[in-house]
Formats: sequence, structure tokens, C-alpha cells
Amino acid sequence: MPQSTRPDLCYIPLATAGLSDSRNSALARCGTPLLVFADDDMDLDTGGLLALAAEIARAPDLGFAAGWRTGRKPASGRRAGRYALRKLTAGRVCAPELMVRADAVRRAGVTFDTGFGIGAKHPVGEDYIFVCDMLDAGLRGDAFPIAPGTHQGQSTGGNWQDKHLLAARRAVIARCFGAAAPLVRLAYALRHRKSLGGWAAAWRFSAGA
Repeated sequence: MPQSTRPDLCYIPLATAGLSDSRNSALARCGTPLLVFADDDMDLDTGGLLALAAEIARAPDLGFAAGWRTGRKPASGRRAGRYALRKLTAGRVCAPELMVRADAVRRAGVTFDTGFGIGAKHPVGEDYIFVCDMLDAGLRGDAFPIAPGTHQGQSTGGNWQDKHLLAARRAVIARCFGAAAPLVRLAYALRHRKSLGGWAAAWRFSAGA
């Protein structure tokens, strides 16, 4: 096992592959009240993390909270301030922005779906599914205008042309919305039609073509 010169760091090699497996291991082993999932190409902001932790401490009914990666927070509108996270308002949340009460999530029995995320069949959507599962389990989450860090690398979710990733996005919607998935998929396609490549591409995404 790799050793760290810092007593507050612990490296745990895993025999499994996949981002969701790694996050589940962290969730199971976490010995602190709060847990943040960070990517290896993210620069963490200690001040932002402490500010997000302080908001959770002030709201004991919160099971989790989300900040914004630096440069992504809207300058105006409802999402520029604090707002409640719901399935239809949490689509942009990525794990580097997410802070959870570890014990509350474990008691709720929520883990990352290992069928989604880098290294899995569907390489996107694990963060959103995790948030949706927390909400379905009765945990409450709010978003705050706080930046816990900067994501330097290109996000997999930023690719709207790869057919495999588009199929994975449809699988995420099906996983989270069940019977309502076709309607949500249509609304999603219309909202992101420019990223998808126009009206025709949006229709193909909605139809699963």
C-alpha cells in the first residue's frame, strides 16, 4: 500500500475498477461527518469547502449540499442564490461540487450506481443518479453560491457528439425517472438542442435513434 507522509491521508488500493466503485469505498470507510468526492484534475478551495461545511452545520435537516465549480455559478436569477435541489434542478451537480453527511447517506442505504461513471458500461451520470437516489431516500439537499474548487480538465459530460455518451444520457434519464422517462427525455432534448446539434439531433436523442 502506498504510504503518505501526512497522518491525515490514507491511500487504499482497490481490486475493483470504476469511478463509482472508488466513491462507494470512500463512502463506506469515511470516518468524518462530511465527505466530498473530488476528481484528480480538480483544484480544491479550502475556504469554499469550509464555507459549504458551515452551511450544512447551520441546517441539520440537510443530508447533502452542492456548491458550484469556479466560473460556473450564474450571475443572476434563482440559481445564483441558495435553492432546494430536486430531480429537475440538480442535473448540473457534479461530484466535485457535492458534500454529504456520510452517516445520513449510509443510513439511507444510498451508494453510487456502479453501472454508471468512468470505467462502467455508462461512463456518465453517476453523480446525478446519486443525488436522485438521495432525494428518493428522503434526504434533503440545497445548493449554495459557494465554489469549493476548480475543475481544470475537460469533463466527460461536456461531450455531446459521442453516440455512446448520448446513449448513456438516455440510460441515466430512464434510471432516474422510470415511466416518466420519455417525457423527461423530450424536455431534456429540447433544452439542450443546441449542444446536441439542432432540432433534428434533439429529436433523434428523444426518440432514442
